[in-house]
Amino acid sequence: MTAMIPRCLPSLVGVLAMVASVVAGRVHASSSEAAPPLDDLLKAVREHVGDPVAPERAAARALLEGVQGSVLEPGEPGEPASDAPAIARTERLEAGPLYVRVGQVSLALAPQLSAILRDTNLVANASGFVLDLRFATGTEYAAAAGVADLFAEAGAPLLDWGNGQAKATPKAAPWELPVAVLVNHETRGAAEALAGAIRSAHAGLIIGAPTAGKAAIFREVALANGQRLRLATSPVRTGDGALLGPEGLQPDVAVRTVASQERALLDNPYAVLGPSSGPGAGRVTHSVSVKRRVTEADLVRQRKGEKDATPGETAVAAGPGKVIRDPALARAVDLLKGLALLKASPRTRPQP
Repeated sequence: MTAMIPRCLPSLVGVLAMVASVVAGRVHASSSEAAPPLDDLLKAVREHVGDPVAPERAAARALLEGVQGSVLEPGEPGEPASDAPAIARTERLEAGPLYVRVGQVSLALAPQLSAILRDTNLVANASGFVLDLRFATGTEYAAAAGVADLFAEAGAPLLDWGNGQAKATPKAAPWELPVAVLVNHETRGAAEALAGAIRSAHAGLIIGAPTAGKAAIFREVALANGQRLRLATSPVRTGDGALLGPEGLQPDVAVRTVASQERALLDNPYAVLGPSSGPGAGRVTHSVSVKRRVTEADLVRQRKGEKDATPGETAVAAGPGKVIRDPALARAVDLLKGLALLKASPRTRPQP
């Protein structure tokens, strides 16, 4: 019941004011340095509002939003436990790239993924690597940094979650294939941090929808009425210093999808979904033809943060009789195939 705000809030507002004064400046900068003191503001509002509890409710909601806070009922978990495996699926796509779907960013993820990347049967002649973080979660930010380290050049800054900045380590055989990271609105916590770390290290592009905006170090404070206050007490920043705030991580290549359809396609990206495949699943149709090949100019714009004006829905042929109908995955495969073609194309000098 994280959205519930108790009716009697004077004590809660006091706790919020005390805690927020400590953490708000570290987690989110104030939108107005000229804001009046909280006590004076509440007193003035009470004098002109008929409902005496309304100002406290409004102040509590604003404070909770400002520090990514939530009110937890007795027995309610702050972060629901996940039984998802570190790696939920591994496949060498017939379309060319190696594909790995992450269930949870845990301490087991980096060693498991490292073993996959060293498997020559999977990596040989691959056009790239797709790291699927859609619906992935996790609270282990050290694990996120460890996974990003697999793809980053030595010394590249990766993440800072309050313990100092983690940097990439030297490698005997650095990863050289292009990387595409898939995210959506349900990519949370350490999974968001992993995507951001890979991008800030210039090791890959992010494809999909903005993430959940839940990347932070949280702390719980007990309240006198038995409830608990969950607050973001330390921010998480990517290697370039960017804050992973509540607005979520913005993708380099935006792809609009229906969540129920996207989840249905996770285990079988070649499935043809009809109206019976879940709420809203039949609303999106995918064309077998790709609108256009990603060009070098597109990639330059994407690295500068410019969004594709018309991402559209795509599908990519993946062998005889097989079509990838998962729109985000199809876009990633198409991009990686385009990069592979550009890399393989001989460059000729113009004749004088």
